[in-house]
Amino acid sequence: MLRGLLCDLDGTLADSEPLHCAAWLSLLQDDYGLAYDAHWFEQWIGTSDRVVAEWLIGEHGWSMTVAELVEQKQQRFQDSVRREGRTFEGVPEALEAIAGRFPLAIATNSGRSDADLMIEATRLDRYTSISVTASDVENMKPEPDIYLLAAERLGLPATACIAIEDSGPGGISAKEAGCYLIGLTEKVGNADEMAESNAAALRRAYALLERDAE
Repeated sequence: MLRGLLCDLDGTLADSEPLHCAAWLSLLQDDYGLAYDAHWFEQWIGTSDRVVAEWLIGEHGWSMTVAELVEQKQQRFQDSVRREGRTFEGVPEALEAIAGRFPLAIATNSGRSDADLMIEATRLDRYTSISVTASDVENMKPEPDIYLLAAERLGLPATACIAIEDSGPGGISAKEAGCYLIGLTEKVGNADEMAESNAAALRRAYALLERDAE
């Protein structure tokens, strides 16, 4: 019986992956003279800033801490969110229908400060007050911790929840937790089913929840 919905944030509800990419690329170019491109960033989609920062520091032998590099990136990202933060087309309408009947939480590999700002800027807090971020768990996606905690905060077992994901690490996390998984991109290779768009995934989740509520 499917009774609740757990949604990834970046690339699933919020059209924020381009902002993450631009923040990293501009920081690395402007402050460090490194000409990385969007193709390079694709490998990090679905991971956290900490993972990217750890790789960069190791790759270039920098003496700064991971926290210091992440803070530099977050300043640029958060400035962009305040100006340009938005959801995907059709997402607010689909979320409104779901939130009126079923429990809903956000489960993201973003840190707490980034996630809270994005949720506020895009007004996703109209649909749920529950979010779990990388700051709230010991192990980030692809480990199942984020999805397990999000389900727990809904008062449900993860096996009673649908997850919607756009990344490989997120998909692994959701399935390891026991969720029914709707994938948005080919990177989610372990999805129970795929959706053609973000709004379509939410509408499908609503149909599944309605079916099991009957």
